[in-house]
Amino acid sequence: MFKFMPIIRTKLLVPDVKIESIRRAALTKKMKLITSYPLTIIHSGAGYGKSTALALFVNDEKKDCSWYSISAADDDILPFLSYLISSIQSSIPEFGKNLALMMKDMDRYIRDEEISMLSSLFINELLSIEKELFIILDDFHQIEQSYTVNRWMEKLLDHIPSNIHFIISSRSRPVWKQLTKMKVCNQLLEITKDDLLMTIDEAELLLNDYYDINVNEEQLAQIYALTEGWVIAIGMIAQQIPGNGDFSNLHSRPSQSLQDLFQYLALEVFAKQPPIIQQFLEQTCIFDELSAEICDSVLGITGSSSILHQIIEKNLFIYRIGEKQFKYHALFKEFLENQLKVKDPETFQSLHERTARFFERKKQWEEALLHYEKIQYSDAVASVLNEVGFRMLENGKLENLYDRLMFISEKEKDKFYPLWFLQGEVLRYRSNYNEAEACYMKAAQMAEEKDNLLEKSRALEGQAKIYLDTIQPHKAERILFQAIEIREKYDIQSKDETAKLYHLLAENLLNSGQYMKAEKWIKRAGNLNVPHFNNSLEARLYLRTGRFGQAKKILSNDKKREASGKTPLPQSHRETDILLSLIEGLTGNGNQAKSLAQEGIQHGISIKAPYVEACGWMRMGHAIQIVNDYDLSLAEKCYETALDIMNRLRIERGKAEPLMGLCLLYGSKGEFERAMSAGNAALAETEKVKDIWLSALIQLALGISAVYSKHYSYASESIKKATSHFNECGDQYGNMLCLYWQTYIYYSQNEPVSLLEILPLLLKEVQSGEYEFIFNKRTMFGPRDLQIFAPILIEAQRQKFMPQLVARLLQEMNLSKVDFHPGYTLRVNTLGRFQVWLGEKEVEEKDWQRGKAKELLQLFITNAHKLIPKEQIYQLLWTDQDEKSAARDFKVALNALNNVLEPNRKARRTPFFIVREGTAYGLNPHAVLEVDSQAFEQWITAGLEEKTTEKATSYLEKGLKIYKGDYLPERRFDDWCLNEKERLSVFFIRAAEKLAQLYVRSEEYDKAIHWCSKILEKDRTWEEAYRLTMYCYYRKNNRPFALKWYQKCCEILEEELGVPPLDPTRHMYEMILESGNTLNSVRQP
Repeated sequence: MFKFMPIIRTKLLVPDVKIESIRRAALTKKMKLITSYPLTIIHSGAGYGKSTALALFVNDEKKDCSWYSISAADDDILPFLSYLISSIQSSIPEFGKNLALMMKDMDRYIRDEEISMLSSLFINELLSIEKELFIILDDFHQIEQSYTVNRWMEKLLDHIPSNIHFIISSRSRPVWKQLTKMKVCNQLLEITKDDLLMTIDEAELLLNDYYDINVNEEQLAQIYALTEGWVIAIGMIAQQIPGNGDFSNLHSRPSQSLQDLFQYLALEVFAKQPPIIQQFLEQTCIFDELSAEICDSVLGITGSSSILHQIIEKNLFIYRIGEKQFKYHALFKEFLENQLKVKDPETFQSLHERTARFFERKKQWEEALLHYEKIQYSDAVASVLNEVGFRMLENGKLENLYDRLMFISEKEKDKFYPLWFLQGEVLRYRSNYNEAEACYMKAAQMAEEKDNLLEKSRALEGQAKIYLDTIQPHKAERILFQAIEIREKYDIQSKDETAKLYHLLAENLLNSGQYMKAEKWIKRAGNLNVPHFNNSLEARLYLRTGRFGQAKKILSNDKKREASGKTPLPQSHRETDILLSLIEGLTGNGNQAKSLAQEGIQHGISIKAPYVEACGWMRMGHAIQIVNDYDLSLAEKCYETALDIMNRLRIERGKAEPLMGLCLLYGSKGEFERAMSAGNAALAETEKVKDIWLSALIQLALGISAVYSKHYSYASESIKKATSHFNECGDQYGNMLCLYWQTYIYYSQNEPVSLLEILPLLLKEVQSGEYEFIFNKRTMFGPRDLQIFAPILIEAQRQKFMPQLVARLLQEMNLSKVDFHPGYTLRVNTLGRFQVWLGEKEVEEKDWQRGKAKELLQLFITNAHKLIPKEQIYQLLWTDQDEKSAARDFKVALNALNNVLEPNRKARRTPFFIVREGTAYGLNPHAVLEVDSQAFEQWITAGLEEKTTEKATSYLEKGLKIYKGDYLPERRFDDWCLNEKERLSVFFIRAAEKLAQLYVRSEEYDKAIHWCSKILEKDRTWEEAYRLTMYCYYRKNNRPFALKWYQKCCEILEEELGVPPLDPTRHMYEMILESGNTLNSVRQP
């Protein structure tokens, strides 16, 4: 849970500006434009007057605004948002109250999806504001490296309401990806160093009106040449010019660097102050914010308030940030600190130490740590971390905590030995398991030496979690029992801690396949009557025993809680998205599995937890195998990525699941030897750590791979071993899968007795576990071709096995009225080379007994949705023959076609794929056919109709990837397929054109040019392709190429059609010409 820090109200106040501050005409004019833009960014180095310009804007324009001066401590999304909400509440008191309350329940460890949620909720809060509001974020550079804040800002920028204006002031330009687009769309105003530099007239006005210094033209030119219009440097010069107006010392500029100039001028200004002011400036420069309280307390004086007011009156680069708070200008502060550190290092050290003690008394630990770190006081840092380190860990400040732990020596960690445990925790969350284990062991050893049993138990628990994270149950068991014995024997710590250990032991038992013992320990933890906190354990118990509905319900609720902000620290393979992805993959929901795996990968990357990322990659590989839209080589890359990460982490056990995935992948492709190699390597890892459940799945994967290559005896042996393991684990789903594949083996080997014995057992398991999806969805351990089981279900219906279930299954497969099925899907490629597959087996050229048999199939596919009268078939395919000869040859070709499509069909049995109604013939509407041209058309139609850019691009890319060439090129001269060829060709051009337009919108010009060239390969006169190509080269700053494409367009249109280009093309040409003329005129001296 995020513990809200108290809001420092001075950070929300607009800095004071003197009424007599000069107004600069050009800058003021540009600042007035802020009201016309949703986003303004003011960026320049220090000392250019950004904050002053903004404060003047607020003061002069009298607009409703919120002000937030950002500090380095706000470098996380929750403190940043807390301050931002509070700043807006200064203008709109009701703003964000619900959002702030929700944030209180959030963990510091923020996920990407939570950033999206926080952004959405904040935008909704902004929409409730009816008036115009200016939201100012000053000093954004203080947190510019914060990943979470930048991600939040990027999501916000796309949806800023029209009445809201964000103004960002920073020393550097943010790197948000939307800025280019916003600039082009006139939604971004930028005010840069060039806008902030003073003109020579403004410099004269500043010297005359603000510093009361009169200068002549030569002196003014001298000052301006020296400072180049840098505001703070002009002020420095004004500070050092004596009352008599002596400018003689201005000739001694130290170097050509403005930074060096500042150092030189600051020294001059400092030297002119009375000794008491000099001493006060030096001794207070270490404070980020000044107040009379901290000055009096740290310096051991009274009267700081009056000195602060004297400094303000002298304009000594200090400004008010609240009623009683002040701040030095950053450059002046840096100058004073460096001077003190060099001139009097002992005072520098002493002041930082006293300041840190001041903040410790106020329990402002972060501020105390900063001051101790400034003076390398690592012992004190260790002491503070020993006090607050656990809180930092709970709040997810892993980076912050780790950096500070690295600052501390091993000797100091030995003194404050709980720090070893903290370091182990951070390393474990980062998946640095070997280093983490060394830290835990060190913590346990030191705790034992100090006779601190609680810390020893804690360290043992951390060590056990490594083996739980990496699923090594035999290593974790002994350590967990040791930790539990300490807690129970000595009755230390709360019931919560003991219940937590019981849950960890239950998880470990589950990992080793002992689900009944695991349930007993879960019950034992429940008897302690403490809140139940380990939902993932219960979900994994249900997952490993085949109770997917219950597992999914728990995890879905967890996901909702995470979306509302109650998020734990990294959970290794137990991450909700990672577990849900596996469940969706096992139950045949491929797209959901893929989406969840993607979220897991992104989460792992964002939290720098490579083990989590690797788990996401292996689950992505599983998902891709069961989704039709992807090349299987992509699944192989996913598994290899996971293996690479596990190799880097040196976690051998983590390789088992991706190796299992590769076993299934290679097996489905008929690569038996590779499948066996991957599967046996996976099995070696799980057997080493005694993970029986995963071993069972791997044995099953080996069996399935053997089935694909028709090594049935090996398959049966592997499935037998898997069955034994699944029975030991109590996994009903695993048992059902073993029955499923053994049933198929008996069918394939023509063993009717064994088939009829096992089939009722399978159907009973399917009904009992609600696993009907295995027949109508592609799943991880199901067949790639769902039709392989159709003939077996037809036989079950014939035998009247569980008739209601079987009838429902056949109805869902659209096979209710079918008494024969060949047991595979017919797959056909028509775009480019013509290819036919019977399931996974390709029909080779020699298999076509007659050329007309292939042509007959092509005719039926071209007319896939209707039956063709045989007389019409004669006219289309046998145009030069009489009816009797055509009828004879048609009968021969049809018989040959049926033999090619159904080589194992028994004599006189009615064919399945080709049907006859009366005298008409065609494709069976009940048959499952996968035709590439139909898939192409579906994706392209979806892409052309889709309104959202991202989805439309994805659909069109998928569709165009299918288009390998013209429709049935070998029939390009046959009249009966010309219309279909032309229709699909036009579809291709329309799709490529829209995709090119979408790429232009997203500024992916090379991709747009690629698809334009593909269009012109098909139709040289397609004018939009020329226009898009011209525009792309123009946007790529290649004007000559853009003009060449216009000339080419003119030539082709004249040659092919005898017409000039259309008006839009000429207008594009004129725009490109005009841009060149404008550029030339700008370049002329």
